[in-house]
Amino acid sequence: MRVFVVGNPNVGKSLIFNRITGMRVIASNYPGTSVEFTEGTRMVNGQELMFYDLPGTYSLTGASEDERIALDMLTKDRPDRVIVVANATLPVQSVVLTLQLLELGYSVVVALNFMDLATKRYKIDLDSLRKALGTPVVPVIAKTGEGIEALVEAIASGELISPPMETAYDSELTAAIAKVESEIGVLAPGLKRRGLAVKALEGNPFFLEQLPAGVRKKIDTIRSDVERKEPVELRISRERFEATAKIVFTNFQPITRRESRSERLSRLTLQPISGSLILALVLISLFLIIVFVGGAIETALLGAYNSAFNQAFKDLATLISGNAGQAVSSAINLSILAILAIVVPFVIPFFVLLGIMEDSGYMPRVAVLVDGAMSKLGINGKAIIPMIVGMGCSVPSIMGTRIMESKAERLALAILIVVAIPCSAQTIIIIGTVGLYSGIWYALLIYAVLFLLLITVALLMKRFMKVRATAMAMEMPEMTVPSARNVLLKTYLRSKDFVVIAFPILLVGSLILEFLMVYGVLSSLVEPLAPFTVGFLGLPAVTIVAFIFGFVRKEMTIQMLFVLFGTTNLALFMTSGQFLVFAMIMATYVPCLAVTAAIRKEFGGKYAALIFTGSMLFAFLLGGLVHFLLFYH
Repeated sequence: MRVFVVGNPNVGKSLIFNRITGMRVIASNYPGTSVEFTEGTRMVNGQELMFYDLPGTYSLTGASEDERIALDMLTKDRPDRVIVVANATLPVQSVVLTLQLLELGYSVVVALNFMDLATKRYKIDLDSLRKALGTPVVPVIAKTGEGIEALVEAIASGELISPPMETAYDSELTAAIAKVESEIGVLAPGLKRRGLAVKALEGNPFFLEQLPAGVRKKIDTIRSDVERKEPVELRISRERFEATAKIVFTNFQPITRRESRSERLSRLTLQPISGSLILALVLISLFLIIVFVGGAIETALLGAYNSAFNQAFKDLATLISGNAGQAVSSAINLSILAILAIVVPFVIPFFVLLGIMEDSGYMPRVAVLVDGAMSKLGINGKAIIPMIVGMGCSVPSIMGTRIMESKAERLALAILIVVAIPCSAQTIIIIGTVGLYSGIWYALLIYAVLFLLLITVALLMKRFMKVRATAMAMEMPEMTVPSARNVLLKTYLRSKDFVVIAFPILLVGSLILEFLMVYGVLSSLVEPLAPFTVGFLGLPAVTIVAFIFGFVRKEMTIQMLFVLFGTTNLALFMTSGQFLVFAMIMATYVPCLAVTAAIRKEFGGKYAALIFTGSMLFAFLLGGLVHFLLFYH
C-alpha cells in the first residue's frame, strides 16, 4: 500500500512520518528537480506500507516548486491513501487542503496534530468532524508519539466513516463545473472528474497544460461567462473557505479562558518594537554562544586530537614516504581537523540552537515580523530562516532556499547568503584575526559593512533582476517548550548531511592542494601575484596561498597563515589595517567547495560558476577599496 503524507509547512508532518517509519527512510530528489521527498516502510499486520513524505504545501495550486512537485506526485504516482497532517490549534488551512483532496477523490485520513495544545483552546467534537468530512480523523501528539499507532491502524484498515464531503458551490459555478466536466474527458485516471473540472475552471496551469488546446479554449469561454465582478478562482476559493469555516466553527468550540503565557510571548514576538528587541537579543545571544562556547570547545577538541593522532599521521607520512606521503598525510589530517574545528564546536551547537528556535515555534514568527522589511528588498520574510541557518553553515542554508516560492527569489537569496551572511568559519576568521589583533570594534565594522552590503545587493537585484517578493503564507504553530529528542534528531540529520556533502569534497580538494604545495606549485604563484597581493590589496605576498586554501576550507585559512608565517602570533607580520583587509575579503569571499557543490545541485553549473566568479571579484575589489581608503587615510 502506498501512503502519501501531506500537509502545510510547520504542522509536524515530517515528525509524524518519522514516528511512523521509525527513521527507516531514504531521501530522494524528484526527477529533474532539486526538491527532495522522503520514503520509508512500515509492516502492519503482515502488510508492507510504503510511506512518502511530500514537500509541504498549503494548497493544490502548484504556486511554488514544492507545491508543484507535491501535486505532480499526487496525480502521477497515485497513492492508496493520503495522510493530511493538520494543525488542531489552527485548523482552517488544513481543512481547506483536505477538502481539495477529497474533491479529487483521494482516500484521506486526517492526523489532527498538536492535540495537547488544541484541547486547551477548543472543545473539539471529533465524531462530528469525522462525519462532516466523511473520513477518519485521528488525534495525535507528534512530539510524544501519542496517537501514532491509532493513525497507522486507520491507514491500514482503509475504512471510510461516510461518503466523503463534496464542496457545494453556487448554482452558476455548479453549472459551469458540469460544462467543464463534460469537456475534459479522461484527464487523470482514478481521480474524480468533478474535482478535476473544478481545478480546470480555477485555471490551474498544472491541470490545464494536460488538455488539448481546443479544450482549453472551451474552458476559457466557460470561465469568461461566469467571470464578471471577480475571477472564478476567487469565487471558488471563497466558497471553499466558507465550507471550511462551517466545519471548523461547528466542531471547534472556543473555550473562554485567560491568555496563556505562551500566547502572551507569541504576541510580544510579533509586535514591531518588542519583537525587534527579542530578535536582536536572540541573534546577539546566538552569536556570543557560537563564538565563545564554540571557541572553547574547538580549543579543547583540537588539543586532544593533536595529542592523540599527531604521531599517527607522521607515521603515515613516513610509511608512504617522500613528498607524496607528506601530501596524503597532511590532506587527511587537515580534512579531519576542518570537520572537528567547524562541525563539532560551531555547526552542531548552532544546529542545536536552531532546532530550539524551530521547535519552540519562534522561527515562523521571525519570518512574519520581518516580512514587511524583507519585501522591500524583493524577497519575503521566509528568507530570514535560511539566512539564520547560514550563520552556522551555508550548505544547509543554500538548500533551505527551497522554501521560497519563486526561482528568482531562491536565486536572489542564495546570492545574498554567499555575499553577505558570514558562516561560522568566516566568523572564526573575523574574530580570530581582526577581533583578536585589531580589536572588537573593527570586527563590528565588518558586520556593519556586511549588513549594508546585504541591503545594497538586494536592492540592486530588485532593480536589475526584477526580483519581486511573493505574498507570504506561513502556518503559525503554538509556542511551546522544545522537545529535546526532536532538537537532537534535527541536529543529527543536519550535521550528518553536512559531513556527507562536505567531507569528501574537503578531502579531494585538500589532496590536490597539498600535492600542489609540497611540489612547490603554490609557492611559485606567490612572486608572480605579488603586485596584486601586495600592491592592490596591501597584504603580505604569501597570503595569496591562504586565499587559495580558503576556497577549499575557509576555516583553515588562519591555520594556513600560521604555517606560512611560521608562528601563531600573526601580529609580527601583519598590521591592524592588513587584518581588516584580509578579514573583509574572507567575509565576502567565494563560497567554499562544499557550498559551491550545493549551489550547483540547487541551481545548476552555470549559476554556480557565476556566483563563484562574481563573489571572488567582488571580494578582492572590496579588499582593494578598504586598502586604499586606509592608505590614503
